[in-house]
Amino acid sequence: MKNFEKTVPFDPGYYKISFSFMEHMSYTLGSYSQLKTPHQKKFQLSKLEPSILQLINKSTAFYLGCMFWGGFIHSRFKNDPKEIQRDSNVTPEEREAAQEDCGAESRLILEFIKDFDKDCRYFLKKPAKVPPFVLEVLNSYIEFAQINENFSKVNTTADVKLPKALSHFEKLTEEQLDNLYAKINEAIDAGKIEKLLELGFYKPN
Repeated sequence: MKNFEKTVPFDPGYYKISFSFMEHMSYTLGSYSQLKTPHQKKFQLSKLEPSILQLINKSTAFYLGCMFWGGFIHSRFKNDPKEIQRDSNVTPEEREAAQEDCGAESRLILEFIKDFDKDCRYFLKKPAKVPPFVLEVLNSYIEFAQINENFSKVNTTADVKLPKALSHFEKLTEEQLDNLYAKINEAIDAGKIEKLLELGFYKPN
């Protein structure tokens, strides 16, 4: 591809629309956690439920997008590996020393979903409307971060290891991979990362 003759970026542009799930959720919940009476919590939770689900979906879509990008650059350039371009001010040694736990927020979201579901069942008498696919994505991203050692040693597209959910990417055609790249760019340009959830784990016919 002409866009990536020598290198590919570590991030295709997700930084433009990324956000902290816990910070946004803390703001969204506001005084909900301070309420004492069941009827107050029931009323407030019923009002907050759509916003909570939206934040869960957006955060999950971000992690799906990260896996899509890893799957794209690994599979699209398997015959001609490219160097992955990162922040030039951070050395590979510094990245390894930092050992950031890239799956930490995904685990936090999964724990939040459990608590959210409990509250929905108790106060609203129904389970939370979190699609099973959301849980699959978050768990797959945790696997993705682990098998890549939090990406500290991923320097070329050949270094990227794919989680089981994306193992089929090895068999995708260049045209199918380029189509995924276009959809990633569309979501970023539109500022609607959640649209990536519509792709599932991207298994075109």
